Amino acid sequence: MTSHKPLKGVSHNFGHSFISLMNYINDDYFLGHLLKQARKTDCNKLTVNILKNIAAPTELLTDQIRQSIEYWNKWFPTLVENSGSTMDFVASATMTIEFDLQQTRPYANNADYLESPFICEIVIVDDRGKEYRRKQEGWWFPETK
Repeated sequence: MTSHKPLKGVSHNFGHSFISLMNYINDDYFLGHLLKQARKTDCNKLTVNILKNIAAPTELLTDQIRQSIEYWNKWFPTLVENSGSTMDFVASATMTIEFDLQQTRPYANNADYLESPFICEIVIVDDRGKEYRRKQEGWWFPETK
């Protein structure tokens, strides 16, 4: 029987997977591409409407970033269904990834790279208006210059 309860885990698992080492594009991880583009454009926050497959701001949306977002957004319903819930219970799902571009530190394994802190937050709102909010935090650096 389907339930609302798994949506809490879905919010965690989607964010965790999205920013993980599983999200590798060509020559760098997603967060590396995003951080590089954020530094280039001075736009530090990406917002994604997962259900509508819309992301903003456009300054951050290189082809690689856009393709990765589309891929993961397509996976979202499968994650919901496999968790024991249903998309009928999901009224909205958003993800924000924000970097603190003012703060950097040398990467511990190679001081040639500067990493910045980030927060990735997923918010799922169910059909009853209940929020399932999860945050992932850490530091990241672009592997390519």
